Amino acid sequence: MSKPDEHQSNEHQQMSISQTSNKRKNTRIRIRAAAAAAERHMASFFHDEFVEAKMQPNAIPSGAPDIKGPHRTVSLAWHPVAGFAGSWFAEQTGLGKLISTSTKDCPDPTQHWGVLVGDYAHQLWMDEHLDVIYTNEKVDTAIWKHSFEVGHTRFSDEALRQAAEMTIHGMREHQAAYNLISNNCQVFALRLLDAIQIGKHREFATSFEVYRAAVGPGAVVDLFKVQADELPPPEVESEGNRPPEHVMQDAKKVMDENTTKLDEHHKIF
Repeated sequence: MSKPDEHQSNEHQQMSISQTSNKRKNTRIRIRAAAAAAERHMASFFHDEFVEAKMQPNAIPSGAPDIKGPHRTVSLAWHPVAGFAGSWFAEQTGLGKLISTSTKDCPDPTQHWGVLVGDYAHQLWMDEHLDVIYTNEKVDTAIWKHSFEVGHTRFSDEALRQAAEMTIHGMREHQAAYNLISNNCQVFALRLLDAIQIGKHREFATSFEVYRAAVGPGAVVDLFKVQADELPPPEVESEGNRPPEHVMQDAKKVMDENTTKLDEHHKIF
């Protein structure tokens, strides 16, 4: 190859690299803009429902908080958001089509996850300011159709409610506003599971003490500490032959395998 030809070839390669770099940069910008617009669009569309959720009364009946009861099955479950509205958002809007064809690194905003124990579902929702809040409801199997057993807990319904309040408080301390990627229903479900699972009772009691110190004193703090000390040590009190970290790994795998992603391109943000 002659020197002029070689020089021209190098220029073409540099131009190609530059064009590729610019294309990737523009794609990342479009993806970020699409994700941000998705949150604004969804927030506006479901605003009334969020306000209604905040008004939703606590469904957990009054009872003694107990973290050393018999083992109870814990499931992660999901259902479509807002039925027709969620489908409309995902399939009919131009924004939804842009996201579904451009990015799959984020969880589908129309797929809502919660934690199911006994007759009640524990979930993250949003208030009228789009800040994350905790709500619960009686489990309707016609709605929560997609359910996956991931472990067990000793927590009573009232103890679960208080653990969920502690979990949402921790999330709000870090970031109050809902975020499609980093502050969503999946994050809440996994954090709550981690707090209530078998073998984490002493860690929970300590965390709850810190939480109550932040929001105000409560007699239940001492109760949880006493109950935690009455249970076997964490290395003995575990989920069968699975230590707590394995339970969480399995739960994350279940959630990942059963959550629609908005793109299969990685590291785009």
